[in-house]
Amino acid sequence: MSQSPQFLRAGSVQVRYENGFLRYLTTDDAEIVRMIYFAIRDHNWSTATLTISDEEIHQTGDSFQVAYTWQTDDLGIQMTGHIRIQGDADGTIAFDFIGKALNTFQKNRIGICVLHPIDGILGQPAQVAAPDGTITDGYFPTFISPHQPFLNIQTLRWKPTSGSSWQLDFSGDVFETEDQRNWTDASFKTYSTPLTIPFPATVSTDDEFWQRVVFRKAVSELTAPIAEKEVRAINPAVIRMEPTQPRIGVGQWAGGPPLTDDEARLLRQLDLSHLRADVFFSLPNWQTLLTAAIADARRLAVPLELAVFFGEDPTDELDRLQNFLGNQLSLVSFLLLFNEATLTTSDELLHTLVPAIRAQWPGVTIGGGTDDNFAEFNRNPFDVELVDFVTYSVNPQAHAGDDLTLWENIAGQTETVLTAKKLARGKPVHISPVTLRPRYTTVTNTATERLNTPADLRQTNEFGADWTHQSLDALANAGVESVTYYQSHGPAGLVTGTTAYPLLSVFEEYRKVGRED
Repeated sequence: MSQSPQFLRAGSVQVRYENGFLRYLTTDDAEIVRMIYFAIRDHNWSTATLTISDEEIHQTGDSFQVAYTWQTDDLGIQMTGHIRIQGDADGTIAFDFIGKALNTFQKNRIGICVLHPIDGILGQPAQVAAPDGTITDGYFPTFISPHQPFLNIQTLRWKPTSGSSWQLDFSGDVFETEDQRNWTDASFKTYSTPLTIPFPATVSTDDEFWQRVVFRKAVSELTAPIAEKEVRAINPAVIRMEPTQPRIGVGQWAGGPPLTDDEARLLRQLDLSHLRADVFFSLPNWQTLLTAAIADARRLAVPLELAVFFGEDPTDELDRLQNFLGNQLSLVSFLLLFNEATLTTSDELLHTLVPAIRAQWPGVTIGGGTDDNFAEFNRNPFDVELVDFVTYSVNPQAHAGDDLTLWENIAGQTETVLTAKKLARGKPVHISPVTLRPRYTTVTNTATERLNTPADLRQTNEFGADWTHQSLDALANAGVESVTYYQSHGPAGLVTGTTAYPLLSVFEEYRKVGRED
């Protein structure tokens, strides 16, 4: 396996080859394609890890060749195969994928993916040629598209702002494109096997897979489609990006030990806005967890942000919550309302609960959206006039977890805020929470998964601090009103005992700047 990136050239196209994949296909310093790779996703959309062997890399003049064998034995998936990559002097690059199953397993996706950068293509023309020869003109969406902008792809042509038109020719499967900004990835992704085909699907021992993608200059230049005039009219510039000094809160370490004196002392220096706590009525110990959250909030001298997940009888559950809190209702400043079955807010839930909350809990600010990725907010609209703010969560590794991807995806956070403001119709945007690692893989077992999710070790070192600093800058510059980061203490927190993780200094500096302003 490559221990460090190698920079290869196919004519005027430069590429970064790293760990079996191509990154940053550029020409004249303009990024045309972000990445060409392959992925093996199990029934939960988890990505199997790969091992590379017999790797050969050759650069000859303006051409290059890469070949290797790959295998995986992860997530109950056993496969092996080969990759061949050919870059020619005219700028054409072909990526061939071959795979063979060594056991029987369930998969959601196997095959080639292409990532398109967002810079230089938003609102730009594109053209899809389907397997039956049908040609469809379109464009890369400016605001985040809730659903696939391009379907049934055999050839995808597009014209970035850098000038020339380019194309990708796919074979071995039918491809389509999704807007990965829905998951705060700073990219679009063209991938194999349409989502209209039922998944997960069974892969049997000895099943074989073959796919190919060829990147090259387009055979003819594209011009802007008629719809482009409409795109220009709704450019993100019309959504005001006024920098803010957002309120900063942290999450409860649910199930962990309470804050110690040392931990509370360190955190109180940050002038935090709130402590977020989750209430899942499906958990038999929800009162115990909430009691612990109340105690930690008192130690931090901050109010609670309660994310409440309602089941089949929301009215009864709200009564139970209010009765349990009793004279402590005033401790709650923010209330996030979600359906536990979907992790989203619905009109039905809001019409059922909001009148009672307004009447009996007048001091609380109500939010709705999703506790999941931005995609679920984007795909499940509700009447925002019934809430005081909109909310969704952020993590940078829904699709990949390497350091470079995490850095790239900070730009995706800004993109979500722009579209959220459009959907919110003037209501404030709250991000709750931001985590470095995904908190769960399924909806059904969300509550228990969240209690047992291991922390990302990078959160406790300088990488975590630097990433958090840039994330906070991006969200503040995009104009969010409130952000909940991580947990208060413990492995996924800001401190542990007398130890303050480097990212604590990020929030200390933010507090100082806020006071100076």
